[in-house]
Amino acid sequence: MGKQWLGFLMALGIIGAQATVAVAEDRTSLEELLFDKGVITKDEAALVQGRKLSKWIDRVTFAGDIRLRHESFYRNTTDDRHRQRFRLRIGPELKIGDLTVGIRLASGTGEQVSTNKSFDNLSSQTALYIDRAFLKWHSPELRWLTLTGGRMQNPFFTVYSSDAVWDDDFNPEGFAENFAFKLGGTELFLNIAQIVLDEDSSGRPSTDQWLFGQQVGVKATPIHNVQTTLAAAYYNAVNVQNNNLGQSVCQSGNSRSQSACPTSTTQTANLTTGNVTTTTTQTTLVNDYNVLDVTAMVATKLWSLPVSVMGDFLQNTADTKASSSATAADTKDSGYQAGLILGKASDPQTWELAYFYKLVGTDATLADLADSDFGEGGTDRKGHIVWAAYNPSKALQVKVKYFKTEREDDLATPNDINRLQADLSVKF
Repeated sequence: MGKQWLGFLMALGIIGAQATVAVAEDRTSLEELLFDKGVITKDEAALVQGRKLSKWIDRVTFAGDIRLRHESFYRNTTDDRHRQRFRLRIGPELKIGDLTVGIRLASGTGEQVSTNKSFDNLSSQTALYIDRAFLKWHSPELRWLTLTGGRMQNPFFTVYSSDAVWDDDFNPEGFAENFAFKLGGTELFLNIAQIVLDEDSSGRPSTDQWLFGQQVGVKATPIHNVQTTLAAAYYNAVNVQNNNLGQSVCQSGNSRSQSACPTSTTQTANLTTGNVTTTTTQTTLVNDYNVLDVTAMVATKLWSLPVSVMGDFLQNTADTKASSSATAADTKDSGYQAGLILGKASDPQTWELAYFYKLVGTDATLADLADSDFGEGGTDRKGHIVWAAYNPSKALQVKVKYFKTEREDDLATPNDINRLQADLSVKF
């Protein structure tokens, strides 16, 4: 056994020595060659290399975060559930003149509205996914215009209450144009985006699913120490009834052609032959979604304590039915969320407390883009949200959050879901 280990160590040493030589050969630079020839001094060579490296370092910014979470579900229809999860997000941004190249990798299971990964499967290794990959153009000569393309951060103005429409982890794929104009102490902004929801390889361009969004808003300071923002957006989902959107996870709420999503799979066994027949049924949305979303926020300070009051109101202006039948009853197509945040947990030894109330009708908005934490995610739910957070340091935050929810449609089968989250987060 000792000889086997000795042979292994000797082989490892030989491989390491060869790799060192190969790396040294690969890394020979022009400055090193000039030094070897006696053309420049060693200090001059180091100075040139340092300047080249510092130019690249100045162009790159790196950020990330890691979060540990305990989560409990308390339900009146099934047993309670408890799980532990983590989230890891890392990525650089590279500035090249007026162009920014953005990359971010994240943990998860490939869902469109979550980067969480549960402790599970005997600690089997987990994957990192491409969470963002975009190009952004912004020129000092045209400060009022920003153009972005790729898999990007949500290009619309959002606050916490906006998760009635947008989950915070959703990074749309497509194109965005952001305009901002300052008039004295007031800022006018216009955000436009063309988001690809799904492309059908077997279909036609006219049947692909898109979401076209336009948002106009104003930021102002009407009185000293009070900042206000008001925005109105219109999100037009196109061709969403043509096919399944291909999403990794389906959230509850929206009226669909089948009860399951994204596919409904059934197996039927023939007791005579023993054969098993598997049938997969694609599920599609019944309704169109032309969503009007109005967002408002007022931020101020009570003495030195930050206070933010905010809310969203949303209305699906398309005609909505509970099924594809022309005689089907109308579904609930509006919703809102409103609340306040007292304090702000960001700097060392700072804290915050918050309370929100949310009600989102079955077809008020696209369920598969909405908040994934409220109930079991999606729409057709109402309830209360409270949390408390504290930052011992700027990088570290401790947060406890509680959701008390029930089905929005009182006539449906009761389905109360209360959810507790305890988080420990570090930003870097």
